[in-house]
Amino acid sequence: MIEFDLHGRKLALDKAVVRKLRDKALARAGSSSTLNDLAAILERALSAEKPVTLRRAESRALERLLEPPKTDDEPSELTR
Repeated sequence: MIEFDLHGRKLALDKAVVRKLRDKALARAGSSSTLNDLAAILERALSAEKPVTLRRAESRALERLLEPPKTDDEPSELTR
């Protein structure tokens, strides 16, 4: 398990989940420097195996990656 501090909120994730999140962040890193930074932080977290404190931007990016994908039943941002 790898522990994260998201502005005072503690979150512990299995290494397999962190690897998947790192891969998702890397896949989207071309459009976001924050996701690129997050991917690097997650890579270091996997190798160091110590608690990680994220800044606000990286915390939000991680939270977005953890959200379940939207279904076709949910309205998109453009239709709201």
